[in-house]
Amino acid sequence: MPWGDYGDILLSGMTSHLDRKNGLLQLARTGPFVPPITKSGISEIVVTDAFKQQLEKSGLSGFNFQPVIKAHIVRFEWEKWNRTANEPPEYPETGEPEDYILARPHSPQLAEEIGHLWELQLQEHAEVERVQVGSNSWDANIYVLLSSWDGTDWFRAKTVGYIYISEKAKEWLEQWVSEWVRFEPALTK
Repeated sequence: MPWGDYGDILLSGMTSHLDRKNGLLQLARTGPFVPPITKSGISEIVVTDAFKQQLEKSGLSGFNFQPVIKAHIVRFEWEKWNRTANEPPEYPETGEPEDYILARPHSPQLAEEIGHLWELQLQEHAEVERVQVGSNSWDANIYVLLSSWDGTDWFRAKTVGYIYISEKAKEWLEQWVSEWVRFEPALTK
C-alpha cells in the first residue's frame, strides 16, 4: 500500500490496540471491502472466509484458523481511491492514521455484511540464529536454521515474530493473491 501508516491502516485495520477476548483476536477495520489476506497488528494474519476456503484446499501445511471478533467495523470505501497518488485524498482530522477507523462509529450491519473473518494461526517449526553485525543490539542478521525446519509450508521461528513460508507457499500465494502480499527472502544457514 502507498501512503505509509495511512495506507497500512486502511488496508489491514488494527488488532494491537485491543486485547484478545477469550483468546480471539479483536479487529477494528474499514469495510465493506476486505482484502483476502492482510497482516494486522504486529504479525497477525487475517483472512476472509472465501480465502480461508481456498487455503483449506491448497494442500499447504502449517496453519489453522480461529474466528476473529469484528470489534469495530466502519464504512469507509477507500479502495475506490487512486492508489498511485502520492497522498490519500483524505486524512483524518486528527492526523492520526488510526482515526480513519476509530473516529467513525461501529456498524453492526456492516460487520455482518463482510462475513466471517479468520485469524490464520501459525506454530513454531524452526529455530533462528542471530548474528551481530553492528554495535547496536538491533543490528543483527537473523538466519533460519534449515536443519531445525521440518518442511512446514507456513511457520514461525522461535524468538522472532516473522512469518515464514516455503517456496511452494510463495508460489501459491503469488497465483491467488499477488496484489495483497509481499515477500522478502529469509536468510538461511
